Amino acid sequence: MAFDNFNDFMTMCYTAPIGAIRCHGSYVWVAYGIVLVIIVANIAAPIIRNKKIKQNIRRKVSRERMQNEPKT
Repeated sequence: MAFDNFNDFMTMCYTAPIGAIRCHGSYVWVAYGIVLVIIVANIAAPIIRNKKIKQNIRRKVSRERMQNEPKT
């Protein structure tokens, strides 16, 4: 399917064989948006989780060091 201009591409309008104009761009772009959000979430979630795990480990190590230090 070739588009004559950018607006036709964005709206994805075409003339059906019966002469009616069909537009389905909004459905396509919403679907692309949803997929993009899911992909970004799948990339960001492990990074955020990893940071939280590292912070928890640092806190635990720090706490253990403070407890194991000889008190004077």
